Amino acid sequence: MAHSSKANTSGTVQKALRALQIISDHCRDSGRYGLNLKEIAEAAGFDPATTYRYLQSLEEYGLIQKDDKNRYKLGLKIVELYHVFDNSNELRQIAYDHMVVLSKETQETVFLGVLDGLEVSYIERVDSPLPVRPFTQIGGRNRLYSTGLGKALLAFAEPDVQAAVLGGELERMTETTITDPEKLAIEMRKTVERGFSIDNMENEEQIRCVGAPIHNSAGKLCGALSISGPGFRVSIDRLLTDLGPKVKATAEQISKAMGYRQV
Repeated sequence: MAHSSKANTSGTVQKALRALQIISDHCRDSGRYGLNLKEIAEAAGFDPATTYRYLQSLEEYGLIQKDDKNRYKLGLKIVELYHVFDNSNELRQIAYDHMVVLSKETQETVFLGVLDGLEVSYIERVDSPLPVRPFTQIGGRNRLYSTGLGKALLAFAEPDVQAAVLGGELERMTETTITDPEKLAIEMRKTVERGFSIDNMENEEQIRCVGAPIHNSAGKLCGALSISGPGFRVSIDRLLTDLGPKVKATAEQISKAMGYRQV
């Protein structure tokens, strides 16, 4: 009986978090406007009455808020939680100064990301000082197989993560996206050999990127660093001979500062 109660509680929490994720994804992708009850219920696959109960609980804790048009969006508690995460995130604190130096040296945008399930989550960004530059907001997520940051994480990830990506759908994002699992596996091996990944306009048209893994004191993959820029500034040759070695060297510096000692 106790086991059944725990299972029901766990299922309820998961469904409430599912509703929260739907609101979060919408706010990230569509700007400041929220979603109404019907839209959230349809997206989650729940009935409206059940969805309303989940939303009430999330609203009570300040995780979401409802506007005067009965649309739900993220609440102020999320901001508080982000600041707690921000202040306690060792990787971000250690990496940031290195990112500033790297961006200044290359004049390109530098991203920091971590593995989030089968996606990469962006936790920090230092923008290029130049007017034309890529943009992914902090807190955003992206694919592992088509981004420089993601491919760096994927190549050094645990075997179960690699198997899940290689065995899943590899959606074509651009003409150069690698959608063949065998070719992606070869690219992953090349990434390990080079020490950095290459995104040759595989996720966004006219955006090229290189990425390198970051390890912690336990020797575990804890994040990745990338340099990204427009294709007219960032050629393949520049990726291979300039930006790739620089992002690898900086990622190694951050890993060392995290306590990593390569055997």
